[in-house]
Amino acid sequence: MSPPLATVGLTEREARAAGHRIKVAMEKVADIVAMPRAYIVEETRGAMKFVLDADTDEILGAALLSVDAQELINTVALAMRHHVTATELRTAIYTHPSSTEAMNEVLGTIVRT
Repeated sequence: MSPPLATVGLTEREARAAGHRIKVAMEKVADIVAMPRAYIVEETRGAMKFVLDADTDEILGAALLSVDAQELINTVALAMRHHVTATELRTAIYTHPSSTEAMNEVLGTIVRT
């Protein structure tokens, strides 16, 4: 059994094809220090990836393969719908211990532009 996969919005390839200048934030769940829930339930497999608009900082899409991904994706979709920036989502305060805390760390890590 593997952790759930949840996606919303554009993939990196789709965003580039649509002409967006993008940034990508991605981290393996096992490396996310700010995600204690993954360690509590002993499910550290997977990764989180966010595709961000480099000009507006809005989230264009996300792919979450992690514990609680089916719940986390709702927060990401709501942020996208209401034009909440990646910075705003990254600096939010989340319940502890929860999987949502991972957004604080992952969105602070731009791995590609």
